[in-house]
Amino acid sequence: MLTVRPVRTADLPAIERLAFDSGIGVTSLPADRDRLFERIQRSNSSFEHEATAGAGYEYYAFVLVDDGQVVGTAAVAAAAGFDEPFYSYRNEIFVHASRTLRVHNRVHVLNLCHDLTGMVQLCGFYVDPAYRQLGAELLSRARLMFIAGQRLRFGKRIIAEMQGLHDEQGQSPFWNAIGRIFFDMDFPQVEQAFVTHSKSFIAELMPNYPIYVPLLPDEAQDAISQVHPDSERTCQILTREGFETDEYIDIFDGGAVLTADIDRLYTLQHSRLYRVEVVDSLPALAKTRLVGNERCAGYVAVLAASQLADNGVQIEAETAETLGVAAGAWIRVTELQLG
Repeated sequence: MLTVRPVRTADLPAIERLAFDSGIGVTSLPADRDRLFERIQRSNSSFEHEATAGAGYEYYAFVLVDDGQVVGTAAVAAAAGFDEPFYSYRNEIFVHASRTLRVHNRVHVLNLCHDLTGMVQLCGFYVDPAYRQLGAELLSRARLMFIAGQRLRFGKRIIAEMQGLHDEQGQSPFWNAIGRIFFDMDFPQVEQAFVTHSKSFIAELMPNYPIYVPLLPDEAQDAISQVHPDSERTCQILTREGFETDEYIDIFDGGAVLTADIDRLYTLQHSRLYRVEVVDSLPALAKTRLVGNERCAGYVAVLAASQLADNGVQIEAETAETLGVAAGAWIRVTELQLG
């Protein structure tokens, strides 16, 4: 049975392997053992922390488990850029006009900003390629199920950075056209710097004035708001949830930044709480759904057969045991969105 639960310290070797396999471009999942350990410890502390109104330092990391093996990981940061500004480029239109020459031009520009600082952030997502269908949906949406059950811990708006375009050698056309000029570093080098150093170097080295998009090479322009093929499945899941491509892009590779109102997401709107009824077997027409308990540190979500009834939801004993619930307990249930 595919299961999602909070990360544990013992998962470090598996998380390190997933971080290495994720390759270039997933800066929120660094292939750095010390940083990964710090994030696991921070996550453990966050799950144990008592819920309070207002988001802060909390960081919740989850793992996707199949038969005891960790095959995916994902996280939720309660506030993007809690300790330092969260930088992005904002797409804007400048108007250049001359009444004398009868010229009126609308020009696409990029402005460095930290508008998204403080928003809830989905991050650190990577799934073993063998699990990019059911496993990816379970892992991605289980985070939102957790948010639904722990609503006090999170704010109103949520973001997710999509991995932008780069080739197998790690060359990013967007980075080469802008960032490399100011950093004199290749994309993989700056990604490592982003992981191991303070993010203040962004403000120190990146230009604060507008970047005129028409002046960029065509390849760099074409990369703006694009999503790397490896992240297309993740992007599809989030889009079906209600995330939209907003006016923001990643400052490194130009990848799309998705945004949404948390309470308008599909999982938040359509998941429901039901009383558990444990049964020996379910009817043949029972549907596979995403179900999760309502705990924090002991949170568990699974894909399991269930049967909705007037007085609750019927699940089998194995599912109840995995969720750690007994008859009469409340669990959250929502439909799959496979497509």
